[in-house]
Formats: sequence, C-alpha cells, structure tokens
Amino acid sequence: MKRGLKRFLPFMIVLGGLIVLFLFYVFVGQEYLYAKKNANRLLELELPRKSEVIEQDFDYGVIYGGGPWGNGGYPTLVAYKRIRTELSEKEIFEYYNTDNFEIYFDGSVELKKNNKGQIWYEGLMKDEDALSTEKNDKKPMEVMIQYRTEFSYPFFIDFY
Repeated sequence: MKRGLKRFLPFMIVLGGLIVLFLFYVFVGQEYLYAKKNANRLLELELPRKSEVIEQDFDYGVIYGGGPWGNGGYPTLVAYKRIRTELSEKEIFEYYNTDNFEIYFDGSVELKKNNKGQIWYEGLMKDEDALSTEKNDKKPMEVMIQYRTEFSYPFFIDFY
C-alpha cells in the first residue's frame, strides 16, 4: 500500500501544480495578454517623421471608460500615445486616421479618471476640413492619439 502511495503522491503534486498554473492563466494572465495585443495596434505603430513620443501607456478593465451606462460587462481597453511633432495637423491626421484612433490636438483634450485610478482622454476632435496644413518647425505641437475598444478572450470569465 505504501508503495502505491509513493508513486501516486508525486503525480498528484504535479497535476495540482498544473491546475494552479492553468487557473492563474485563466483568471489573471489571459486578459492582460489580449489587452496588450490590442493596445499594440497603437503602441507599436511606427512614428511619423519629425515626431517623438512623450508618453504612452494602456489600461483595461470591466466597466472602465464605457460611459455612464457601462460597457455590457466586456473589458474596455484604452491605449494612448502623446507625441510632439513638427508635422502639420493634416499630416498627423492622415497618418493616424486608421483603426478608429482618436486624434486630439493641443488644448482639445481632457484627462478622465475613474475611482480605480484608470485614465483615458476625452475631448473634441477636429473636423477633417478644419485641419491646419501649417508646419510646426519652430514650435512643435503636442498630439494625443488614443485607441478605445471592447475586447473578449477565451474562457471569458471575470470576477470584477
């Protein structure tokens, strides 16, 4: 009897460890990995010429940035990149006007924060016809590019 227990016990320890790792992935890791993958659509996008990144980050969560009516229980992702550029507003708009990016120019954006400290930006986006074609060689302007979306992932289980 003791001989069978000696063989069975290591098997159970390994199996228990694998189950714990799987549960850790399901409840912690997968949501971050899917959020990071979606955020990289903006964060890994090559910068236009004559531009530099000042700040960039992403965050995600359920009932985050979804407005007063929430987001239906789906995780919301917000990725943002603040850049300084010498290019014109029109050039920046044409470069980032893909993948539903929000583009905010100097003074037209406001930082929002929820009770968990998660941030996103809201403001007025200029109409395409009102964009300046004037270069900013002497005084570079700051531009905020933001990407907001809902996403899902396998084993969509969340305890928030």
